[in-house]
Amino acid sequence: MENQEQTLIELRASIKEIDAMRSIKDISEYERETLELTAITLRDAERIAITKMQNQLIKDLQAQTANLNAQARDIRARVTKMNKLPKLLDNIESVIQTAVKIVAAIVKWA
Repeated sequence: MENQEQTLIELRASIKEIDAMRSIKDISEYERETLELTAITLRDAERIAITKMQNQLIKDLQAQTANLNAQARDIRARVTKMNKLPKLLDNIESVIQTAVKIVAAIVKWA
């Protein structure tokens, strides 16, 4: 990506230089046409470089999104696993409370 950015910087500098040369009044018609064609070619190359950078950014973002989704699945699985113990403890507590009520009732009747 860094290489593509450098290429884009160089292309833009060249376009700026060509545009400055095109504004010179004392150049021949042939030179002006050549500079015009050069400017068009450089702008096409700039568009291609930008498109390549955008495509690379999209690929990078998709890869990062896939990694984030995998991490999110792992986190959800761990949270689910961690929540099982409190639920089990709640169930055990309910059983113990019921057992205490039964023992209290037996003691009361005895």
